[in-house]
Amino acid sequence: MKKRLIGGIIVVALFTLFFIPGGYPFIIFMSLISVLAYKEIVFLKKYPSIVIILGLVSMIAVVVLNSVIANYYLGFKYISLLIPLILLTLPSLIPKYQKEYLLSDAFGLIGFILFVGLAISTLNVIVLTNKIVLLYLIVIVCFNDIFAYLIGKAIGKHKFSKISPNKTLEGTIAGNIFGIVAGTIFYLIFINNQINIIYLIVITLILSLSGQIGDLLFSKIKRENNIKDFSNIIPGHGGVLDRMDSLLFTSLVYLVIIILF
Repeated sequence: MKKRLIGGIIVVALFTLFFIPGGYPFIIFMSLISVLAYKEIVFLKKYPSIVIILGLVSMIAVVVLNSVIANYYLGFKYISLLIPLILLTLPSLIPKYQKEYLLSDAFGLIGFILFVGLAISTLNVIVLTNKIVLLYLIVIVCFNDIFAYLIGKAIGKHKFSKISPNKTLEGTIAGNIFGIVAGTIFYLIFINNQINIIYLIVITLILSLSGQIGDLLFSKIKRENNIKDFSNIIPGHGGVLDRMDSLLFTSLVYLVIIILF
């Protein structure tokens, strides 16, 4: 518990250090986070060195090219999707790598880079436009996660998913309720108290559910690779992806909502 507390303090301190100035310092910080996330996933399988390097270039390109305000309204840059598609499929055709690097491996790595890279660039764009919105997303995710754990541990009896055996239906429902309530109150106090309350609740519900879906997606990756945590870089918490799984998926859903509505 002590190690977990220390790890949590370190994470909050680092985030605050770069969140307060925002802008380029935050983008640089999140670019580093994307590199750490890439390291955690790429080492789950043995890839040729050239693929690891090209994947790293692709991840940085996706994050940097999409960390502009225009993406908040228009969507992602097309070229950022092409870079990993081109760089990471070509090595599968080289005779030297054909047995150890299949085309299916290429598309799996491309999918991860696009998923995490675009999610992190979305967080960057949110900070560039209105950093308090990022806190709104974090509040939803954190309250959902905390109360899903507490209520599930206290009264949870019905298993929710085989992907994550420790999750219960009772905890999942409670997590969503607290995520919605906390997120809605936060938005009304710190962002906009003139918004239609029904609209806000519906959006917050969608984002709260998105956080739980993100958690399940990354839990499935860990289960398929027989690991408990993606790494041990954060004392008591595991890896970058262990802490950001819910927020990554939630950020993508939020961007879709902004673009469409």
